[in-house]
Amino acid sequence: MTARADKRRPLVAAILSIAAIGAALVAPVVIGARRGEPIPGSTVRAASGETVSITKPMTLFSSPAVTLSEGTVALVGPGAGESRVGAVLRALVLGGGADIVLDRTKLTVDRTSATTAPQQAIDAASETGHEVLGSIVSALSNFKFRSLALLDSTIVLNTVQGTAETLSNVNVEVATDRHGVVTAKGRIEYRSEPLDIDIAFTPPPEKAADAPVHVRASIKGNHILASFNGRIAPGDRGQISAQNAELSISDLRSAARWLGADWPVGPGLGAFSAKGHLTLDDRSIAFEHAQFALDGNSATGALAVTLKPERPSIEGTLAFATFDLAPYFAPSRPYALALASDWLSGLKVPGFAAPSLLREIDADVRISAGNVVSGSDRLGRCAASLSVKNGKLYGEIAELDLEQGGTGEGQFTVDMTGDEAAYTVRAHLDDIDFGTLASLRAGPAVLDGTGDLTLDLNAHGTSEGDIARSLAGTVSLDIPDSGRLGIDLDVLPKAIDAKTPPEGWGPVAAGTTAVNQLNARFTAANGVLTAGQVKAQAGDRAVDVTGTIDIDKSVVDLVLSIANAPGAASTAKPIGAFKVQGPWSAPSVTAAEPGKAARSTVSASDPG
Repeated sequence: MTARADKRRPLVAAILSIAAIGAALVAPVVIGARRGEPIPGSTVRAASGETVSITKPMTLFSSPAVTLSEGTVALVGPGAGESRVGAVLRALVLGGGADIVLDRTKLTVDRTSATTAPQQAIDAASETGHEVLGSIVSALSNFKFRSLALLDSTIVLNTVQGTAETLSNVNVEVATDRHGVVTAKGRIEYRSEPLDIDIAFTPPPEKAADAPVHVRASIKGNHILASFNGRIAPGDRGQISAQNAELSISDLRSAARWLGADWPVGPGLGAFSAKGHLTLDDRSIAFEHAQFALDGNSATGALAVTLKPERPSIEGTLAFATFDLAPYFAPSRPYALALASDWLSGLKVPGFAAPSLLREIDADVRISAGNVVSGSDRLGRCAASLSVKNGKLYGEIAELDLEQGGTGEGQFTVDMTGDEAAYTVRAHLDDIDFGTLASLRAGPAVLDGTGDLTLDLNAHGTSEGDIARSLAGTVSLDIPDSGRLGIDLDVLPKAIDAKTPPEGWGPVAAGTTAVNQLNARFTAANGVLTAGQVKAQAGDRAVDVTGTIDIDKSVVDLVLSIANAPGAASTAKPIGAFKVQGPWSAPSVTAAEPGKAARSTVSASDPG
């Protein structure tokens, strides 16, 4: 397998490879073990001396092409009172009586083409004087053996995708019982990890060679546990269909790395399971009418993965009763955009530590959740669709109903095709509680009340800081009535007139100010919000805000102008202009000229 092909293979693609290998074992090769414990490596190696070295490839099956090469092959026996010739004849003529051992052999299964008919290999072996070898090839090709053991052998599967998968240290046995049931059990290694296999099936009768084969199989390893009881349809692709198949993966990220995908360590994408109707072949795997679980979140629906030349494609519809976001975000992360990008892109922030998951797959998935939570906090319900194509994620939130009140819809994109990730968010939220939204890192709450929020933002970068510093677009919010500012405007004059001005907000942050209307428009550029039109009415007073807010540093440079509202009688409450400058957690508050905008550059102060 080339390095390029290996990098393309995410978790689900490699699962298909294992499935294809399993199908190859069950249908054309029939390799496994007797009922009972897996055979040890010390199993008898043809103690009778009927051992022949394989000097050239021998064809066992023609479609798909299965060839036997390297190592030794033997008939175990003869039985008591039986000659060497008798053992050979028993394998060839009577069938079902020989015990065959393949020791340190190599089997190649090529699902892309057919090859020479087995009879030609039998004739060629006989012509070279290897009658025993010809007899064994015949017995294997016609399933005429009592038991078959592979010891320390190798199986190579050439897939329809043009790659080669290798099973090493194959120590398994196959046996047939008097009812014609073929059972297989043993251990193999795939990508240096041991896998225990347990397979049973009944070959179709000779007169109905095209009939489906009933098969039971299980694969168990450190990363994966899979089992099904279904049918294999005739044909080169050997499609498997099962009503109650189960797949369990202990940790998606570690399993993906085992299978060759470059997935970094990070939050979420841990335990995964699926149970339901399975359709599987060497190109696709699909669960329908199934139950799924990911990181403790349970869902019902359908999920299908198809292998394609460049990358696999995932399609599905999943309905979650409850979806907990907590496993996907580290609790200390302050920025929602960075949280989402960190998980969706598969990055380790800060830095572009690894290729993006979005570059590894294509997808078209629809998700609904009746109850979205983050730990103990209930957020509401949501319905969304996600589409991934050529390294770009397109998302649409079709329905958002927040627990604290409010509804919304929106679209977002993540573009991983450039040197650094690029993001866009367009959303409109109605009747939301602004008090529930994330505020600046420290200091008083900015705003409380119910209203509408519209976002049209874009950003790029490989770290939280890059994303915050590149933020651009527009933000607008409207509170029609009954809002509240997070500072006490009435205390502002006393704060600046005090003989010893307080450090930071002082008493200004100890209270709030009721507003009966607020409208705000901001323009974002290079991570700085500039107030375009920010107006509020606090009783008989009008409040205008001009200036800038640095999102990354939580630094403000604002002027609050307070005047009598147009048409309102003069009020005894304080009016004037006040400059708020510095880190939001502890700015300086001084007198300013009414209506004069703040400086065009933001203070370099950094709250750390």
